[in-house]
Amino acid sequence: MLLGLVTHGALPFTATGLIPFPVRDATRHPAADAVYFAVHDFRMQLFFLLAGFAAASLGAARGVGAVVRNRLTRIAIPLALAAVTLCPLMHLLVARHTAARGVEWHPADAGGWVGPNFHLWFLYYLLLCTVPLALPLAFGHRIPRGATRVADRAVRALVGSRWRVPLLAAAVVPALWWMPAWWVESPVGWVPDPDVFAYYLGFFAAGATLSRHRDLLPAVGRNWPTQLAVANALVLPAMLGLTVSGVRAAAAPPAGFVAWKVSAIVLGGAYTWLMIGGLIGLFRQYFAVSTSPWQYLAGASYWCYLAGFPVQVALQVYFAPLGYPMWAEFVVVNALTFTALLAGYELVVRRTWLGTLLGGKRRDTVRPGVVVEMRVPAGRNVVAPGRRVEYDRPVSPVPT
Repeated sequence: MLLGLVTHGALPFTATGLIPFPVRDATRHPAADAVYFAVHDFRMQLFFLLAGFAAASLGAARGVGAVVRNRLTRIAIPLALAAVTLCPLMHLLVARHTAARGVEWHPADAGGWVGPNFHLWFLYYLLLCTVPLALPLAFGHRIPRGATRVADRAVRALVGSRWRVPLLAAAVVPALWWMPAWWVESPVGWVPDPDVFAYYLGFFAAGATLSRHRDLLPAVGRNWPTQLAVANALVLPAMLGLTVSGVRAAAAPPAGFVAWKVSAIVLGGAYTWLMIGGLIGLFRQYFAVSTSPWQYLAGASYWCYLAGFPVQVALQVYFAPLGYPMWAEFVVVNALTFTALLAGYELVVRRTWLGTLLGGKRRDTVRPGVVVEMRVPAGRNVVAPGRRVEYDRPVSPVPT
């Protein structure tokens, strides 16, 4: 979630014209587009995968009723509160900035029924993704065991195959084919976009499936340094080159344009899955044990994402006409935003009803030097012998 501050922070500086954002800074550079694309093409995908994993784990342990109650409490209520507070504030900030630039801002055109939902779309689509999950949780006992065994064997064969990444990358082509920019768009309204929904539902379902096969997590993250290196050194540059040039050529498609587009989308899918596998492996190796500072940031991340975008936009609107160096402005805006968010979390969120709403009941039992074991090898929680462990609220990058 905290990476959302990075992508949102880069938006005013984008220069290719392929990323629509109403706040435009006086200083722009293609490097901002590259930063945005690099994070955008794995962040929410990994988020939905983890959300599916968490929801399926909760359903397996406590039943479909617990999942429904959890989603209503942790997602639906925060979404409703943010929609009536943060969305109007965002609209005001954007409208004033665009008016100063002499550009008309039409929120109804951008968002449908009641205007854009800005960065809150992910909560809306997370609720939508939970609906299909509730069906197998409620009626899974009626699925023939033979069908379940066949599905389980197929999943295990796919994860263990050297063709896992290419096959999963190709699977996203139908959902992304009709998107103008060839990568997944951020929906802006309350009318569900079928392609965007299908795209993120796939990652949500992948996470739910991994919850059933937790012993496959080491295989997903195997050779994580290689996965991350290939993703960023080889696949990302090729994908960016094909995508940016291809979208610009779409008005007058040259010969071989279909193969061009398929290649760009498949490379984007490969980058996504390589980053997911690489980050799972990285965090399993180095962050399987969570100390209190990381746990604190994990607890604050939901609040930071919800409240951070309006703070960033307010600062971006202020700095936009000043023409400061891009990297300096990016660092200053994000540092000020992050400082304000953590101060707000500590002073008005963490120990209040809002903190309970966003993160559940909090226990102040985790002290420096006390660790929380997070490793899940072979489908079970394991505590290292002789290690002192005090379990607090589950540390998760998703609202669970």
